[in-house]
This record gives sequence, structure tokens and C-alpha cells, in this order.
Amino acid sequence: MPSSKNAKTSKVAWRRRKDQREPEILAAARVVLEENGIANTSVAMIAARAGVSEATVYKYFDNKQDLINRVLVAWATPFVEVLEREIKLVKGIGGQLTLVAIRYLRGMQQTPRVHRLYYQELKWENYFGSPLHQINRRFSNIVVSVIRKGIDSGELKPDIDPLVTRDILFGGLEHIGQRTIFAGRPLDVEREASKLVSQILGGIRRTAGPDGGGDSITRLNEIISSLQLLRNDILKNR
Repeated sequence: MPSSKNAKTSKVAWRRRKDQREPEILAAARVVLEENGIANTSVAMIAARAGVSEATVYKYFDNKQDLINRVLVAWATPFVEVLEREIKLVKGIGGQLTLVAIRYLRGMQQTPRVHRLYYQELKWENYFGSPLHQINRRFSNIVVSVIRKGIDSGELKPDIDPLVTRDILFGGLEHIGQRTIFAGRPLDVEREASKLVSQILGGIRRTAGPDGGGDSITRLNEIISSLQLLRNDILKNR
């Protein structure tokens, strides 16, 4: 007969194991989804990878779509949280938008399969109001907030639409990723991000003077600010 001490230890271990099941299922689901895509992934495959029964999966998730959404929320949330902190450390609209662009493209490089799931395969049923919608809005609002502050400060033209500007930025980044990362071609992230942001700002920024020199100097300082932050981040993680 097991001692009371062993029984207590076993109970604690069982509770710990139970607490770990949800993150373990999420981790298994991400692996299976990356390997097979959404259409070719079943709950049974995820359960097998996690080492649990299908019934156990349904104790934690309503259905396959709920599980997929939770995987994507777990993937996107740390990215958005870091960007929300970093954006406050970078000076100027150009520097902030360049930071967003660089982080976006680097994210595509680091997790291309998850990114493809999110933007190409996900079914947007019951999306609005969901946790996935909320984290996506947080990310989107980073850019919208930068643009609105630029309008309020007089740095950007007063008649531009922040939402359209956001869509142009994200659409451009998606196109860059499609023709490089997803096509297996090399990508200079900093160069492409800076080029895209410069093109966008060229159309929405007020002109500083007849020669535009003030804008060029400001833009250069902003890019330097964002690149310094990214350089420090790289050195810290080595």
C-alpha cells in the first residue's frame, strides 16, 4: 500500500500534469498545423501528437476552429506585446513605422508556416469579437495610432485616412513576403522595410521646405533610431 506521502506526491504530479495539458495540446496543434495545413489537420491527429484522447482535447477546446484560433492567439500575442513596448522607445513616425515593418517581415521569416496559416488558410467564421480579432486589432491599432498622432501633430497631411494608410503598409509587407520569403528568395528586411515606409511617407507627409531637406534629415534620424533598437535587441539575445 502506498504511503500517504507518496499518495500526496502522486496527486500533486497529477494536478501538474492536468495543468500542463492545455499548453501541451496547443503546442502539438501548432506542430501538426505547420506540417499539414488547416484543411489536412484533424482533431484526432492533434490528440495523437499530444498523447491524449480526442475527448480530452474537447474538454479544453470547443472544436477544431476554436483550437486553431487559440494556437494563433498564442503565436501572435507575444509579438504584439513586444511591439507595443518597443514602439514607445523609437522616435518619430518614420522610425516607428519602420520598426513595425521590420518586425513584421522578421516574423514572417521566423514563422513562415504559421504566418501562411493565418493569412491564407484561416476561415474567418465567428471572427469578430473573438480573442483572435482582439489581438489583431491591437496590432493594427499600433499603426493607426502612429498615423493619427502624425496628423494631430501636423507632420502628416490632415486629409489622409489612417485605416487606408494602415492597409497600404500591411498590403505592401504581405507582397514583399510573398515574392521573397514564401518564394524561397533572399530578403534584406531592413532595406525593404525602409523602402516601403519611405514610399508611403512620401505621399502622406507634409513637405518641410522647398527642397524637402528637412524631411530627409528627419527620416534618416528616425531610421537610425529604429535600427539602434533592433541592434540592441539582437545583441541582447545572442
